[in-house]
Amino acid sequence: MTEYLKGDVLFEQKLPPSGRGRVVLFSEATEDPNPIHVDDAFAAKAGFSNVLQQGPMTTAQFARLLTDAAGKSSLKTLDVTFTAPVYPEDVLTLRAEIIGTGPLVRCALTASKADGTQTAKGIAELNVT
Repeated sequence: MTEYLKGDVLFEQKLPPSGRGRVVLFSEATEDPNPIHVDDAFAAKAGFSNVLQQGPMTTAQFARLLTDAAGKSSLKTLDVTFTAPVYPEDVLTLRAEIIGTGPLVRCALTASKADGTQTAKGIAELNVT
């Protein structure tokens, strides 16, 4: 069993761009009807330079990295808030830092673009006993 200490970084992972194709596939797979993810004209009309990547794509990456680090059945809660848009060509760095230990290990989560813009923040709880 791994011992987790407050202040430890569980992971800090740079992810390559999702790419427009994956954004479209994710929209189809999740039956997401929002044209902001697939229609350039709609995204431009909404004030964005490109279509937006879905927030749940970031959440899914957090879930994958958390379970890779702590075990497949360890993830008990995952709460992510999106703070800035992510475009299909953005490189993201996802980070999880231990902020509490006990029966559940609590992690502070952040996702950031290469320029330092935070795109998401959140909390995860892991059962690692």
